[in-house]
Amino acid sequence: MSRRQERPVVSPASAPRADGRASSIPTRAIGAVFGVLCVLAVIVVWAVMGHVAGQPPLPARPESDPFTGYVSGLTDLVSRLSGLVTLGAVAAILWFSPMGAHHRIGPSTGRLRRIVGRSGQVWLWSSLLLSAANAAYVNGVPLVYTLTPRTWWDFVSSTPAAMGWLACALAALVTVVVAYASTSWAAYALAFGVSVLAQTFVAVGGNVSVGLNHDWATDAAIWVSLAGIPLSAAAIAVVLRGGDIAPPDSPATAVHRVARYHKFVPFALPVVVAAHGLIAWQQMAGHPLLASGYGWATLGFFLCFGVLAASWVARQISGAVRVSPRHALISVLPDAVVVVAYAVLRTVANHLPPPRFFIPQSIQVNYLGYQVDIPATAARIASLGRPNLLWVGLAVVALAAYGWGVWRVHAAGRRWPAIRTVFWVAGWLLMLYLATAGLWEYSTVVFSWHMLVHMTVNMLVPVLCLLGGPVSLIQAASPVRPHGQMPGLREATVAVTDYRPLRRVFNPLVLWLLYIGSLYAVYLTPVFPWLMRYHWAHQLMLIWFMVTGYLFFDMVAGVDKVWNLPHIGRLALVIGVMPFHAFFAVAILSANTLLGATFYESIDVGWVGDLMADQGIAGQITWIVGEVPLLIVILALAVQWFQADNRDARRLDRAQDTGLDDSFDAYNDMLTELARRDRDQQPAERRLRP
Repeated sequence: MSRRQERPVVSPASAPRADGRASSIPTRAIGAVFGVLCVLAVIVVWAVMGHVAGQPPLPARPESDPFTGYVSGLTDLVSRLSGLVTLGAVAAILWFSPMGAHHRIGPSTGRLRRIVGRSGQVWLWSSLLLSAANAAYVNGVPLVYTLTPRTWWDFVSSTPAAMGWLACALAALVTVVVAYASTSWAAYALAFGVSVLAQTFVAVGGNVSVGLNHDWATDAAIWVSLAGIPLSAAAIAVVLRGGDIAPPDSPATAVHRVARYHKFVPFALPVVVAAHGLIAWQQMAGHPLLASGYGWATLGFFLCFGVLAASWVARQISGAVRVSPRHALISVLPDAVVVVAYAVLRTVANHLPPPRFFIPQSIQVNYLGYQVDIPATAARIASLGRPNLLWVGLAVVALAAYGWGVWRVHAAGRRWPAIRTVFWVAGWLLMLYLATAGLWEYSTVVFSWHMLVHMTVNMLVPVLCLLGGPVSLIQAASPVRPHGQMPGLREATVAVTDYRPLRRVFNPLVLWLLYIGSLYAVYLTPVFPWLMRYHWAHQLMLIWFMVTGYLFFDMVAGVDKVWNLPHIGRLALVIGVMPFHAFFAVAILSANTLLGATFYESIDVGWVGDLMADQGIAGQITWIVGEVPLLIVILALAVQWFQADNRDARRLDRAQDTGLDDSFDAYNDMLTELARRDRDQQPAERRLRP
């Protein structure tokens, strides 16, 4: 589609008024609507917590009291709504406002920055209070137990959901600091990403982490956050930005904001609906949907999704995104109302016990989400097993996005090296196989297979993927947007990769230490058995290993040229990794105690056999598997070094042939002059001889 076809058509009715503002819905009217919604939300949450207070306490929660429930529920609501407004304002700055010069935020974002700063402070303090209130509510103790400095951290560290709220408080603090101290586009983008991850921690530490199949429900909750939080923030962002149409913005720009949000909905909404469907199936545990309060909240989720889908269809049919700022903004207002209602329902569902809570579970189900009673065989390990839904989804998205990028490059009449596509596809197909094969299912209970999976994710998969050059593909496939327009993917990647504070923090030495130190810090400390107890923590461990591996090897042999290091320096970094990786494998081989003993002894998988013997096999696998990626990196580095030398030689030859570089001629002239002096001195030397 051409750029001319993408431009929205603005009717004469949307022309700017004499005071410079376009015809739009007054900001005060929008504020009044959402003020009423907030009051209704408080009433709903208060009523739900009153209902919960009237029910018998759950098992192992005999000390629970109504006051703690009210504080937890209402603070949860305040945190979610303030976080929604904060991220909505950040999204309005990032994606719905023109980017300024030198990767700075636009000059018309002052009001949005004030919203981020003020709502972010509410989000900060409510999340911090909720780290104590939620810990008290989940553990069934009075709030006073968790508010004392001596016991606060004990309760928070043992309650994943409370740790998630503490992460939200830290993310809110980062966002507030960015709002008051920075005008860099990349700083706001990083704050938005950190906030999404923090809210994801809240989601995975709640009800979905309990019972049979909670591994699938946890992965579904992650996808709900990754797709639902940006979708909700985008709806709020359009409303916050749409009510402020002033110079240098134009009515056409205002309509284009709605069009951008409208295009995002069909990608994010199906993911959220499918993930919520899986969560409902796991949490309801076969019970009728309307037989419990949690089921009613689940029904409310799908009613919200239905309204969002109907709103999108209405915009598609009516063409509201191509008419005027007023009609476009009105078409998004139902979406903003729905995402507020959705946040209220998330608070309600977070405080209502699902039917799954009342079904007994074994220790394996408690830790893993499933039983591993059938002994492993070579056929079971190699064939399809229990899929890891998070990594299956990531692999599908990575392959589809890369294919779309290659198609865009070819459609523009340019070429993309086929070998890069081969490497990218190979890396993610390997990851897809690991996520669907029986190897993943059994790696959760057998340490040797665990190390095989994790070393592959930490070393081989990143090496293959970085040779695909994803950042270069994004920049090649995305059009260059003129100054003053809303940024695209190209501008976003350039702004983040050129962000100086980020490059200073993740310098080569830090990346080298992170890559090496992560293995020692996880596996040779009590962190490892703690991470293995939770499915979300296991996923976090995998993501961390893949990210650190990708960043390190991309610095050494990446084709994106994010780090411009000399080839001899890159080779030194690779050689420096080898002994530490070998030492790590030797440490596992020679360990006298069982790594992760509290976890592996608790799940008590009888058919595994001698755990110490299996740990010795894990050390051998660690040593062997680590050699193959390092060999690939050294070969890739050698090829890149050879190609760079050839390019430099050709460049010098062209410069000499065209006369732009006379250094070679000057060198020859110097040699000729030295030879002439030698000839002149020889007769004089002969005369002086006796």
